[in-house]
Amino acid sequence: MKIYNIAVVGCGQMGEAHIEHIYYKPNVRVACVCDRDIERARFFAHKYNAASIETDAQKCISREDVDIVIIATYPSSHLELLKLCIEYKKHVICEKPITTTLEDGEEFVRLVKENPQVKVLVGHILRHNETYNRVAKMIQEGAIGHPIIMRMSQNHHTLNWPRYLNLIKETSPIIDCGVHYFDVMQWFTGAKITSVSGIGMRTDSDIPEGKHNYEMITAHLSDGSIGFYEAGWTKTISSDNMKEFVGPKGSIRIVYRKDRHTHQEEGDLIEYYCLEDNSYRTINVVAERKPTGLQLDYLIKMIEEDVPAFPSIDNVFDSFKVALDAEEFIRKNNQ
Repeated sequence: MKIYNIAVVGCGQMGEAHIEHIYYKPNVRVACVCDRDIERARFFAHKYNAASIETDAQKCISREDVDIVIIATYPSSHLELLKLCIEYKKHVICEKPITTTLEDGEEFVRLVKENPQVKVLVGHILRHNETYNRVAKMIQEGAIGHPIIMRMSQNHHTLNWPRYLNLIKETSPIIDCGVHYFDVMQWFTGAKITSVSGIGMRTDSDIPEGKHNYEMITAHLSDGSIGFYEAGWTKTISSDNMKEFVGPKGSIRIVYRKDRHTHQEEGDLIEYYCLEDNSYRTINVVAERKPTGLQLDYLIKMIEEDVPAFPSIDNVFDSFKVALDAEEFIRKNNQ
């Protein structure tokens, strides 16, 4: 069994979401953890048995004992870190969104395509979530008919406001989280998003001018399907996570394990309503909400078997471009 030496760049929330699911794998050695905050890096190294720490990303990435780099930093740094990984021939898992601008996003995609020897998997984690894969299969096999309505929300009651405020300065809810769900809309239907519109609002005075911490987007797809996605990071909004898909033959709703009133030990709940016989079916799926371990397994499969990325870099860019278009619509129409 080949042992892969992993470096994690960025010891924040997403860095931990990755490392906590991979450090104990028999084919993984955590070679290095890197963060500008050396105390944070030391904490990660101690908690997850990393062999070394760095505060300089180039020193971390260039190490001879590193095979794979997990980029878990703010998106404004992703492009430069990708360039270093390509320079030093390190395979990559990069958190989404890929960058903060269209131009940088286009360059990111170009570099991935021009350097196929470096395997790059962007962290669209829902593509590796068993619950979402099960629902995708049901919809694609016609369980609820066609076209469909997609109703999705992800609101955070932000108890750690400084963290979210820093993230808002870097990106927005509709870009940071929305790329997942614009990808879901296109993945589940096999159609393309053709237009978006939306609204946004600043709910707190310390949010920079021109930024929003609450946004709602509507989307039309090429197959006649429609969807909305609502995302808010505020001190006062109720946290919720609605995922419902409605068609002429029925509907499907995802209830995460943590939101179930009973039987949480059974995992996530898929509620399926069939109009033809007026019946409800419940499907239990044991799935990790953020299966970063499975995502790493897939990258290793890309390395060893040369399978294509899932999602492809074109899929990634499509959802990124939709998110940017949505943000631009809000900026122009919510003066």
